[in-house]
Amino acid sequence: MARILVVEDNPDIALALATLLTRNGHEVTRAGDGVEALRVAYDLHPQLVVLDIGLPRLAGWGVTEFLHFAVPQ
Repeated sequence: MARILVVEDNPDIALALATLLTRNGHEVTRAGDGVEALRVAYDLHPQLVVLDIGLPRLAGWGVTEFLHFAVPQ
């Protein structure tokens, strides 16, 4: 089982991704914007991040600049 962070501002897409991943035995947390994604990533240290590029508050490309500090190697 992996800890997965799904970062998606469209609630329908986020729900679909989270449902599929959960059904396959993964622990899924969702975030709806880039700022929330970083906060959750620093708290939970996910093993995988599924990241939308077009996000409010902080775009996905901006999130990637900081994720290496939050995700374990």
